[in-house]
Amino acid sequence: MDRAAWGHQQTGFLLKATDADEGEFGRVWYRILHGNHGNSFRIHVSNGLLMRGPQPLDRERNSSHVLIVEAYNHDLGPMRSSVRVIVYVEDVNDEAPVFTQQQYSRLGLRETAGIGTSVIVVRATDRDTGDGGLVNYRILSGAEGKFEIDESTGLVITVDHLDYETKTSYLMNVSATDQAPPFNQGFCSVYVTLLNELDEAVQFSNASYEAAILENLALGTEIVRVQAYSIDNLNQITYRFDAYTSAQAKALFKIDAITGVITVKGLVDREKGDFYTLTVVADDGGPKVDSTVVYITVLDENDNSPRFDFTSDSAVSVPEDCPVGQRVAIVKARDPDAGSNGQVIFSLVSGNIAGAFEIITTNDSIGEVFVARPLDREELGHYILKVVASDRGTPPRKKDHILQVTILDVNDNPPVIESPFGYNVSVNENVGGGTAVVQVRATDRDIGINSILSYYITGGNEDMTFRMDRISGEIATRPAPPDRERQSFYHLVVTVEDEGTPTLSKAGQCWFSWCQKRSGRKSRSM
Repeated sequence: MDRAAWGHQQTGFLLKATDADEGEFGRVWYRILHGNHGNSFRIHVSNGLLMRGPQPLDRERNSSHVLIVEAYNHDLGPMRSSVRVIVYVEDVNDEAPVFTQQQYSRLGLRETAGIGTSVIVVRATDRDTGDGGLVNYRILSGAEGKFEIDESTGLVITVDHLDYETKTSYLMNVSATDQAPPFNQGFCSVYVTLLNELDEAVQFSNASYEAAILENLALGTEIVRVQAYSIDNLNQITYRFDAYTSAQAKALFKIDAITGVITVKGLVDREKGDFYTLTVVADDGGPKVDSTVVYITVLDENDNSPRFDFTSDSAVSVPEDCPVGQRVAIVKARDPDAGSNGQVIFSLVSGNIAGAFEIITTNDSIGEVFVARPLDREELGHYILKVVASDRGTPPRKKDHILQVTILDVNDNPPVIESPFGYNVSVNENVGGGTAVVQVRATDRDIGINSILSYYITGGNEDMTFRMDRISGEIATRPAPPDRERQSFYHLVVTVEDEGTPTLSKAGQCWFSWCQKRSGRKSRSM
């Protein structure tokens, strides 16, 4: 039995057989009887040189060959001999590494997987021996800095944080290279998909929302719609008011948890609140929620009438000599509406006889009543003014207020003697002392103390023949009887004065003459 190790550069192996005969019978011929599968070998028929055949050797398929080689003299002759030849095929690095799969897949790798997480193991084999059968792995492309491979084991791991929202999958090209010249390579692909997780914050489309609404909106009226989104897009986003949103706002507004629509649920009254801040939270069940602020401004509607303040004058007293332009009363009214709806103007709609007064509006809330023309208590001593406070809304809303003005008397009227042309009186010469001869009567249009009159004789009574009652105005003779012979005619000046301040007076005339008494007839006084 012969053994031969056949390298890739070896050309042949010489077999030698001898024959003691001479001549034709001593010639030796060679042939392969068995074991030459696939014609991998051939032998020179005359010199016994065993050589490679037309088919290449493949150590990886058959690392050794057992050949039966025969030496003979003649095809039909009985003289022959055989030998078993074992040929060992030496390895040549002619095989490339082969992966167990053309594509490896890791589906659903969590995007929150930490750095160093094992992803997948790739494996390649090389049928060569020695360094030619050792394989090193390398990622050629597609890792984008997120993955690395262990060059010896083929374990792919993460080396950076993953983010489904940035990239959902990776397709990497991986090579396996043997370690002997010519350094044959094999290739495969690794496909990794990421599993979306709730790791992204919910985000509102707007950082804040604003809405302006009229007060008294119907229940259920839509005000504004807030909208949020999540890059994860895994769960339904729900909306709610933040716990710090005021109870008053929550009593007036509600939010649909699914649509984000904010509607009216209570009576919105601008006079109770004209601005509300709602904080809305959006939540998809993940760890990161978002919030936005909704600013709601309530616009005014003319739904309030002016209201008179309790400090408004309702009854005043004005002296009749009050100068024109003098302020005599103030009324106040407020309207809780806003803008022109809350601006108040005042007017006098009744009771202002002959335009005695006027009212002027100041500061949209104060009505000042002034004297517009000279007053005269003797003409009209009491006014009942109807004051109307109106706002400037469309249509305007109004409120009435009664202002009573009492004109106070001023001593501006002198006494008036009933007989403007005086009194002519004939007095019987025999009249007794203390006899009433005439009564002067006077009136005064003023009232009170200004109308209390006093009567005096202020002239013509030098001899004190007459006396006058200060209260009644009655003129009587003195206790001593008058003497006609001494003076037959008297011209008295009578003054009537009131008790006002200043005192006003009026002078009158009285003429007295004496007459004789006739029999059967009585004296006559006038």
